[in-house]
Amino acid sequence: MSVTAVPHEAIAVPDAHHAGPDGSVSEPHHRTPGPRQRVLAALARRRAALAMLAVMFALGMAYTFGWNPIVHHSPSWTDANDEWGIFLGAHLVGWGYLGGIYNTGTGIVTFPGIAVILAPAAILSDWLHLTSSIGQFDLPRPTSLLLIEPLELLLAGSVIVAADALADELGAPRGRRYGLVAVVGVLAFPVATVWGHAEDALAMTFALYAMVAVLRANWRSAGWLFGCAIVVQPLVALTFPLFLATSPRGAKLLFVARSAVLSAFLVGVAWLGNPSGAYRALVQQPTPPSMNHPTPWIALAPKVAGTTVSGIGTAARVAAGTGVVHTATALHRSVGAVSGGSGRSIYLALALLLGVYVWRRPQDPVRLLWLAGLVLAARCFFEAVMTPYYLAPPLFLLLVLAARTDVRRFAGSVAVALGISWFAYWHFAPWVWWPPVVVGLLVILALAYPRTNETRGLTSDTTAAVGRARNGSDDAGPAGVDGPGVSIPVDV
Repeated sequence: MSVTAVPHEAIAVPDAHHAGPDGSVSEPHHRTPGPRQRVLAALARRRAALAMLAVMFALGMAYTFGWNPIVHHSPSWTDANDEWGIFLGAHLVGWGYLGGIYNTGTGIVTFPGIAVILAPAAILSDWLHLTSSIGQFDLPRPTSLLLIEPLELLLAGSVIVAADALADELGAPRGRRYGLVAVVGVLAFPVATVWGHAEDALAMTFALYAMVAVLRANWRSAGWLFGCAIVVQPLVALTFPLFLATSPRGAKLLFVARSAVLSAFLVGVAWLGNPSGAYRALVQQPTPPSMNHPTPWIALAPKVAGTTVSGIGTAARVAAGTGVVHTATALHRSVGAVSGGSGRSIYLALALLLGVYVWRRPQDPVRLLWLAGLVLAARCFFEAVMTPYYLAPPLFLLLVLAARTDVRRFAGSVAVALGISWFAYWHFAPWVWWPPVVVGLLVILALAYPRTNETRGLTSDTTAAVGRARNGSDDAGPAGVDGPGVSIPVDV
């Protein structure tokens, strides 16, 4: 059942009856719940998601620090190579050189949000004299991992709570929401532990909460949340034309400004500090096919000058407890790389065309979210080079939508999502690897597509609020807004 926020003034808790001087009993007094009561109520609504987050966190820590010693009988810990490049970028931010994150040694080809978020942890690691696998050394037990791995798991795991919140808002049954949080946790786990790219899951956390705000017609919160999502991972901007088209007629510029200000500021500062590096990372975005999964679209992708990649062959390893460095091959090697090419242009054009379509033909809120899932999935259809964790963002949203359908369709969506996620880790020729991934996503899109009778599952308040917002002002919103556009935190 959908959760509809209620006005701050309408939440009343009766006090005890008070007797007057003449012995009469007065009417009960009412008081609004305090912040503590609202937080406890919100946590109670998300207890299943929080429990799954705790399970994912525990398993992630066990995998990182116990897998190699127990399974491989090795004294080393398990870490993701990419997270050390991102952590180097966080160090550069902490040292005041934001543009430095786009040096080739970091491997960062996204907006600066995640490096800024991790900068305090990088500063703390310096202050504590913790070690990191940065530069020419791959340490077996880098002590900074004790600091950044819990952060990676919590940041990536936050998408579990956000997915449950959106499913709750859409009226998904509780039983299916339990299944949803479990499968979202399974999909988010390797994003953090195997790849070290918590930003892809964290961006979807902000995006899913932004969609909750859109359903409640709270466009002020939606704008800021989309802004947080985009600055962490600009992939989310693919959905922006859809929601811009749905935003209030008189407040589209404010919606754009709120969604863009963080990215414009941080990217602008980084660009001024390192224009050539920023251009290479954000515009060319070189990706080495030999390190990932080339798709048939690579034939149309422009080649980029050799990119420096760390860890090719046998990496340099500092022997545990000895300080002796053993190197079997060169640590840095220049490998061929490609840009996105015409395939990327196709899904960018698709996002814009769908935005125009929604502007001309307003959509039911559930179908609007389904179109957002289609746009996110289109990246996997047309990218020249794919990595398995690219599947996670569209799957998070599509599984939320599937959770509000019938049991069979939801179970089918879960099975296909887990299947293609597992298959994506195998290396085959482009025409063998790419079709099953695309077909799997198309099947989930078909299963999650909201039929006409299913779009009526939203509360009348939610549907009416979106309609009022399209023809009203930025402050239009359902109950749960205390004054113009200020959200009361009655839900999480």
